Amino acid sequence: MKGRDKGRSLVESFRHASEGIAGALQSERNLKIHFIVGMAVLIASFFLDIPREEELWLIFAVFSVIGAELINTLVEGFADLYSTERNPMIKFVKDVAAGIVLWYTLFSIVVGVIVLGKAIFGWHELAGRILALVVLVIFPCTLIWEAVNRNGKSNQGNDSR
Repeated sequence: MKGRDKGRSLVESFRHASEGIAGALQSERNLKIHFIVGMAVLIASFFLDIPREEELWLIFAVFSVIGAELINTLVEGFADLYSTERNPMIKFVKDVAAGIVLWYTLFSIVVGVIVLGKAIFGWHELAGRILALVVLVIFPCTLIWEAVNRNGKSNQGNDSR
């Protein structure tokens, strides 16, 4: 690892990292959306009476979604570099990477409901806590239920042949 960075300045490293983010922003629609929504949330938070701790949660949520989207872009790029042909394992890896983004997005929505819901609409934090429970319990259970039913239906179709 040291040999690779030999002669590279810190400024150069930041430039390469910035080029990576800029390239991802140019090519990834969802990353653009996450950046725009994140900026809107953080700009709006300047005009709201939000306690410092809650502001930090908003910032963490925004940066987490963008970071997850960058990781998803990286994973998809490596997978496509490996093979562009249909491959069940590559599909699985890409789906999991996209799932990470979805999971962090759901986390951000929960944080937004708790923090912004209280600041804008006067909602009780219970609304966000209930949403968090729904996301954490009902969402995965629904996905599992759908997967079981989908597999059951596809297996029934294979048995009738």
